[in-house]
Amino acid sequence: MRELLKLLRRLLQGELRKTRRRKRSAPVLLAVLTIAIFGINRLLEEPTAPLPPKGAELACKISNVYDGDTVAASCEKGKLTVRIFGIDAPELGQKPWGKRSRDLLRNLMPRSVRLEVTDKDRYGRVVARLYQGNQDVGLELVRQGGAVVYTHYNKLRTYRLAQGEAKREKLGVWSRPGAHQEPWEWRKLNPR
Repeated sequence: MRELLKLLRRLLQGELRKTRRRKRSAPVLLAVLTIAIFGINRLLEEPTAPLPPKGAELACKISNVYDGDTVAASCEKGKLTVRIFGIDAPELGQKPWGKRSRDLLRNLMPRSVRLEVTDKDRYGRVVARLYQGNQDVGLELVRQGGAVVYTHYNKLRTYRLAQGEAKREKLGVWSRPGAHQEPWEWRKLNPR
């Protein structure tokens, strides 16, 4: 059923593109195609899980890595957008650092993880530590220079030590000086 819906969505999207290119496109047809595509997308979406309470532990599968510090996780009660606790990664617009950080996280990220919920952020995302077995994925990202410690929110000594090691070894973002080393400052200078 899902494959049929995906095929139908692709066909409708193609028809929508063709209709937009025509000099005299019918506004009603455009509206119907747009609504149909929207409806199919809603059917294909996983239900969004209610935000779990602070301290909750969840077994989840990672379905997408958005950037160096945000992932989509499919958990027992639905889909969650998860901001990795205590780190800040370069934004995708910080070339080439943002894509490098995202790709490193993709390589580090196991298919299945255990989330330890620490909070929720102002965007409604779950903030959590991600573990593969006993390995803290966020800490490993800092250790390899793919992200920096978000000192405003993270006071853990292990993270600061890992970042110091990455700096000494000139790994990832520490290989060259620049704004990529403090993504929060870059965001202030480059608002969306």
